[in-house]
Parts: sequence; C-alpha cells; structure tokens
Amino acid sequence: MPFWGRFKPKEDTRNKVLEEHYSKSLRDGVAFSLQSFGLTLLRQESARTPKENIFISPLSIFLALAMTENAASGETKTAMRKVLALPTDASEETVNESVIAVMKLLQSKGEADLTIANALWSDLKLTISPDFVSTCQKIYDATVQRIDFNRPSSASTINTWVSEKTRGKIPAIVTANGIAGLAAILTNAIYFKGKFRIAFPKEATRPNAFHLSDGREKVVPMMQITGLQGSYRKGTRFEAAVLDYKESEIALYMLLPRRGTSPEQILTEESMQELRGVEQSVLLDLSMPRFTIDSRCGLKESLTPLGMGIAFQLGADFSALGSPLFFLDEVIHVTRLEVDEEGTIASAATAVGVALGRARPLRVKRKTLVFDRPFAVLLRDRTTGTIVFVGVVYEP
Repeated sequence: MPFWGRFKPKEDTRNKVLEEHYSKSLRDGVAFSLQSFGLTLLRQESARTPKENIFISPLSIFLALAMTENAASGETKTAMRKVLALPTDASEETVNESVIAVMKLLQSKGEADLTIANALWSDLKLTISPDFVSTCQKIYDATVQRIDFNRPSSASTINTWVSEKTRGKIPAIVTANGIAGLAAILTNAIYFKGKFRIAFPKEATRPNAFHLSDGREKVVPMMQITGLQGSYRKGTRFEAAVLDYKESEIALYMLLPRRGTSPEQILTEESMQELRGVEQSVLLDLSMPRFTIDSRCGLKESLTPLGMGIAFQLGADFSALGSPLFFLDEVIHVTRLEVDEEGTIASAATAVGVALGRARPLRVKRKTLVFDRPFAVLLRDRTTGTIVFVGVVYEP
C-alpha cells in the first residue's frame, strides 16, 4: 500500500497544495485499507457459513475496531493493525486522522442521507483510562456514558441508541445476558438512505423465478428497467450493473458472477479495479429482485483466523484502557438492506465488547510459617503501592 508511505510531511503544511495532498493521501490510504479488510472479512464469513446470505458493513466494523485499537499496545496493536490492513508503523495520530478524514468526507455532500455515529459505554464499577475516553470523544465524536452492565435496563439503553441512529431499522444489538459482567462496549451505527437517480417503474415489476444454488426455484418480485447508459460493467469473472443515487457519490453495484463461480469468489481487489471501466456505448436492460436482507453475526470466529486472535484472549494488551487484564469478548455486527424500485435503505451496527479477566489462580502449595523469631511488619496501600506503616519486631 504505497500511499500509506506518505505520512505527514515534515514541510510547512500551511501551504494549501501540501495540505490538500496530505489530506487526500490519508483518505486514499484508509479507503484502501477498508476495502482490503472488508473483502477479506466477507470471504472469511462466507467460508464459515457457505451459501447463506451475508451482509456486512466493513465501514461500521472498521470504525468500531479502529476506535478500539487506540487502547491496544504491543503485539495486540500490531495484530489489529494487520487485520485492518493499516500500516503497523504509522503513528496513532496518522491513523486516526485518516479514518476521520474518510468518515467526514462520506457525510459531507449529496442528497443521499448517510449518518455515522460512535459511542463508548463503560461499566460504573470500573475506571476507563481518561486518555482513551478523550480520544473517543474528541477524535471519533463518540457519545460517552457510564452504565451498570449488570442491570437489564443497560441493554435497553444501548439498544435505544442503536435504534435511534439507524432510524429504527436495527432495534437491538445486545442482550442483558450478553453484556452482564463486561467492562466496556464500543458501538458504531450507520444509516444510509438514497433514491435512485433513475427509478425502476413500479408497474414493470413482475413475479419471476429466482434459481437457488441447490437447484430449487423461488418466485420473487423482479424489478425491470431498460436503456440504462453508463451502467454496465464487465470483469474477468462477472458482469455488473452500477446504479447511481441522486446527487451522491455512493452507488449500488450489482455483480453477476459467471456460471460456475460463486459470488464471494468475485469479491476481490482485482474486481474492484475492473468495476472502474465504464462502457458508455452499452445500453443496459436490467432485471433484479426487490429484496430485503437482515443479518446478525458474531465476528470473533472470522477475525481470529485472520490474525486478531490475540485480542480475544486473556493476555491481550489493552492496558491503555486502564488495566492489563482487558481483552475483547466479542464483536457483534447487525445489518439490514432494503432495495426497491425507488432506492435503497441500508443500516448497520457494530458492538465491540471488552471484558475484564481474572488472573489465573496459582497452583496451591501448603506452607507453614512460625513467627517465633524477630520479624518485620508493614501496612501498604495495594492500589498505589504506598507503604503507610512499616516496622520490625524483635520482642512482641
């Protein structure tokens, strides 16, 4: 990823040209990382649950984990950076600036509605590092709230936040039993609503057969539109339609793999490059289903083989959170996609659960001590290490 080599220049960046170049380099870098991470994770999820609907938001997952990564150190940080396709030698400032640059750019223009929100929830009984809290607030514009994870109402509080940020499309992400005993939860929510620049005529929608991978057929409402210019794409192993939304840089890409090729096999970085080629001379007549997909998954099983297993184990280094015993419990991801004749509504929520482990008990060995000779005595504060009283006793 060569553009990630262009970290903040030593020169005076008050020069507008240098500032713009630096900003663009950051956006390009994190966009590349996000793409690489998202495609890899999708393929991993597909391998884990073959031939099932999978719909994830790499942006939501990436933002939640990037925010969490600020608390990681040592091998744990290196592992998370590699899985997120972020440069391991970049400063925290550079990574955070690049992530936020993309987040702000995505929300800055267009008629389409795109909302991105972050939050940090910490348990009342534990103290999270003030520096980490400040990073979440100032850099990621995160809502910060302390709640009692052992109270059932706390799950409702988090779910209400997610529901509000996704306009009710994702009513819940956590359960009371699932968060009991956790130390912290980092959440991200994304909501997108866009109307097609050229809508499908509703009167053209007809029931038609959809051929399933096991040979069966399912009748679905099939939308139809004719004469789309500039929409057709062709790659080595697929054909595609690109549908624009009104006054938005975001578009819907529908990729049709060639026969004998599975959908996940064509979701590669090579295919992403091929999608850039526009054939203006082709007028596309398009038929596609009107559909809705709901998905919920725990990503621990997919992130672990990708190299993030250390983050989910007691011994992970999240000491920047305030204790050496923190580790990730699970990464929950919930999504919903609705596509109809007028446009698209897509929403996602990600919750990163942080647990506080217990030091493993030592094997018990029996000892006998007899204080029948002079000894020392002290009173010491275990939290701060402060010795409050100290003495020696020769004659009790």
